[in-house]
Amino acid sequence: MSGIRDMIRHVEEISPLRRSVTQIDVGNAAVFLASDLAAAVTGQILYVDSGYEILGA
Repeated sequence: MSGIRDMIRHVEEISPLRRSVTQIDVGNAAVFLASDLAAAVTGQILYVDSGYEILGA
């Protein structure tokens, strides 16, 4: 994908956590959603994006 490295760098610079998302981050979210801990979670969007979504960028 053309420009992907620039997009990743941009997210790292402005996201609240100031870092990229790792495969471990995504995997941990998936394990949570598949576990009993998320039994009452319904109809939600779970953003695993170091806080980028909250900026509305």
